[in-house]
Amino acid sequence: MNEENEINGTNTANEVNKQEGYVKEKRIIDIVAASKWALAIIGFSVVLLGVPFYLIWKPALAITWQGCLLFFLLFIAGVGMHELIHGFFFGLFAESGFSSVRFGFTREYLTPYCHCNEPLKVKHYSLAALMPALLLGLLPMVVAFFVGSLFWLLFGIVFLSAAAGDLMVVWILRKETSETLVHDHVSEPGCWVYKKSLNQE
Repeated sequence: MNEENEINGTNTANEVNKQEGYVKEKRIIDIVAASKWALAIIGFSVVLLGVPFYLIWKPALAITWQGCLLFFLLFIAGVGMHELIHGFFFGLFAESGFSSVRFGFTREYLTPYCHCNEPLKVKHYSLAALMPALLLGLLPMVVAFFVGSLFWLLFGIVFLSAAAGDLMVVWILRKETSETLVHDHVSEPGCWVYKKSLNQE
């Protein structure tokens, strides 16, 4: 792994597909780095959002078993929703529609996953990657500030941090052009990037 890839938390392998005229690059994020970023997101969110939220609303901090159970159930539902949101937007932009989307479960990480079987434009792939963070992370936090709900603030923080890997993938794609195609990796956390070969342009 070179210095730039270590900073980005990725592994890159290149190969040329002469028939298609594309350079194929493997972009895989580092799971350990993603976990560290998830913890950092929680820490920053608690400080940057939790403190002003408390000063504005002064919520009661009582913890009940009913509240813990509800949060746990919503967390489980949220994990499933995270992948369904990916799948919805993958299917929305894929040429073959939702038939290109499949779901599964990774035993190694004990997590569900969503995979798109065909390449997407980088802007569409990035949007599909970001939507769980927006809908399950940022949106509940915004709602929490409007209604004074500590419950939804914590929910949003948890699911924003859960999208750390997705945010890392979008980050490593940030310099790609609109002509770049991105294919979700079938077995590793990341993707294949297809760029037009200079010999074909």
